[in-house]
Amino acid sequence: MTRWTHGLINRLVILCDVVMIAVAAVVFYLLCPRFSWSQILVLAVLGGASFVGTLSLGHAYRVEHYVRWTRAVRHLVIGGVPAVLAVTVVCYALVPTREDDINLLASWASFTLVALMFGRFVLVRVGMAWVMHRNLLRRDAVVIGDLDRAYELVRRYSLAQEDGNLLDFVAVFEDEPSEPYERTAPRLPPMLGGMRELLEYAKRSPVDVVVITKPWTDPAAIEKLATELRRVATDVVVELEPGIFGPSYARLTNIADRGALQIQQRPLKGSLGILKAIEDYVVATAGLVLLSPVLILSALAVKLDSPGPVLFRQARVGLNNRPFMVYKLRTMRYDPGDDGSVGAVKQDPRITRVGAVLRSLSIDEIPQLLNVLKGDMSVVGPRPHVPNMRITEDLRYEAVSDYVARYRMKPGVTGWAQINGMRGGIYTVEKAERGVELDLFYIEHWSIWFDIRILLLTVTRGLSDNSAF
Repeated sequence: MTRWTHGLINRLVILCDVVMIAVAAVVFYLLCPRFSWSQILVLAVLGGASFVGTLSLGHAYRVEHYVRWTRAVRHLVIGGVPAVLAVTVVCYALVPTREDDINLLASWASFTLVALMFGRFVLVRVGMAWVMHRNLLRRDAVVIGDLDRAYELVRRYSLAQEDGNLLDFVAVFEDEPSEPYERTAPRLPPMLGGMRELLEYAKRSPVDVVVITKPWTDPAAIEKLATELRRVATDVVVELEPGIFGPSYARLTNIADRGALQIQQRPLKGSLGILKAIEDYVVATAGLVLLSPVLILSALAVKLDSPGPVLFRQARVGLNNRPFMVYKLRTMRYDPGDDGSVGAVKQDPRITRVGAVLRSLSIDEIPQLLNVLKGDMSVVGPRPHVPNMRITEDLRYEAVSDYVARYRMKPGVTGWAQINGMRGGIYTVEKAERGVELDLFYIEHWSIWFDIRILLLTVTRGLSDNSAF
């Protein structure tokens, strides 16, 4: 059985980061005797905890990140900035300061950066190359259940390139073996029998993962196989079926002293909600202050370009399907009878000259930061849509079955869907479904790091996207 896991490698990378930070602190102490060893120790522990904690919070310690140069550089920046700020603030608070202290701290930061770069770009990459070359993360997997489903799963896995194809399907078993199964491709694993043969196989060969391929319409059969597999020290996985039972979030819980399956979780509960609210108020306040000159000039241009109000107010759908009024700079000719059911199209005659520029640069969205401060929106989240917006002849929420699931989180000024091609009009069910899929992915995988990534991509990628009109 394999002894190497993703978790073990992640802990080794964390250890490497901590060691590199410690080495940099020792070098700084030897070269710069301005601080005592106890002060260096406190500041190094604070900086290391801030660096590792920030990256851990953002799920940056993942095996797939370590072999990519761009992600390694990005993580050094994301983790390094709060670490430097924490060390600087605490240093000036606890240590009597001199004029050259900022230069000394900059030198320490430089030593640490060089050490972390050496750790990530040399030690970690060499270690990952060694692990991959020896296939230490590769796990032997077998499948048991319906043969058609089993071989279909193996084919899909070989095409999907999941996790770098770290599963090696070595055999297939049928829960009720009948005639030998004819394989259509020589590379498919052999069918070796039923449950009895699987148990015998596990005695003489390593089995790291067993995948059960029985339909969820037959839970008794799944339970029977799972019970039999308790004899084998292995991971057991049951593939979900999106058309029958495919929750995006699921975990075991208890209710009335009996086990239950929780298939949905309220996003941003407890401290996560507080963290998200702090992020919203800080970013929205800073954004309004920094962008106020742009907002004032844009408002003046709107007023001079065409008659009508500068700010555009329209009903949108927010958290838990509650309506609210969104603020935007007016980009179309003023029409008090427009209910928003007809979205903008390319070369829409309703769009003014100034409005076309504002929409292409997303400047018209800046007033939505006021909605964030009011609590109606978040800086990052699913985009708010008009209640009666239509796709072809259907209302958007009627055309896409999962659309209403977006309302579990506050809508955002920007979002994961917007930086992945969902700016501009949505006039087909296929594009609407793709947008909903991206929004639900964001809701289920939210983190502060994810929000920071989206904000950075909004500036670097989103604003250069010419699909908005």
